[in-house]
Amino acid sequence: MATYLYGIARGLQTELPPLPAVGEEETGVREIRDESCLAIVSDAPDSFVEATAVDLQRHSDVLQELLGHTTALVPLRFGTVYPDDDAVRRDLLEARGDELRALLQTVENRVEARLKAFYVEEAVLGEIVSQQPQIAELRQRTQALPADATYYERIRLGELVASALDAKRRRDGEKMLALLAPLAVDHVVEEEPHEWSLLTASFLLDRSKLDDFHVAVANIADAVEQRVQLRCLAPLPPYSFVSVPLAPTQPEAAWAS
Repeated sequence: MATYLYGIARGLQTELPPLPAVGEEETGVREIRDESCLAIVSDAPDSFVEATAVDLQRHSDVLQELLGHTTALVPLRFGTVYPDDDAVRRDLLEARGDELRALLQTVENRVEARLKAFYVEEAVLGEIVSQQPQIAELRQRTQALPADATYYERIRLGELVASALDAKRRRDGEKMLALLAPLAVDHVVEEEPHEWSLLTASFLLDRSKLDDFHVAVANIADAVEQRVQLRCLAPLPPYSFVSVPLAPTQPEAAWAS
């Protein structure tokens, strides 16, 4: 059997409950200890199989459970596999001990919060039309005439709406970040391809600030109720703020997805 890794922890304050492992339902999750940290692992088949949605969920579930049993957790990406326990000790915990300890220090008593904000299309489009007379005029014209008679007007209308939406997204996103970022140790903003997305961001929070962050998000949600939908997940393992990239020579195998 190979050894599948979920994450690196400072130590466990309480014992982990039985958790289904990736790849083998009857195999339990266990730990490999070093002097200053430990790896959370399980057995895995020597011949790697195609990853399933169940495997992905199990990996996530183990990390989420771990968050409540340790003060510092470095999550590893799905599909991190070493040949055996000795390789984990030698090639990861010992060979990269200084790096792992630095990462654990970064996330000590910290968790991630992930926020996604989406515009309510009809509400925000109505704002744009009411605030931009040129857009309102073009929109009225394209609705009153046949499509083939307003081809170029429709292109121009789309360009103007997209430009106005980008400007609105920047303003609204900056306002949200101004309220939330001061509560966080760090934050990252992602590019979001969805046309009506306002903001996708992750925040690294001291655990003591988690309730304050939830209150701030709730206040924002109340203020933008008719025009923006918010989704906030927290606490999460700090996926966006620490990583353990493995060199090609390392005995790692990513399961095909």
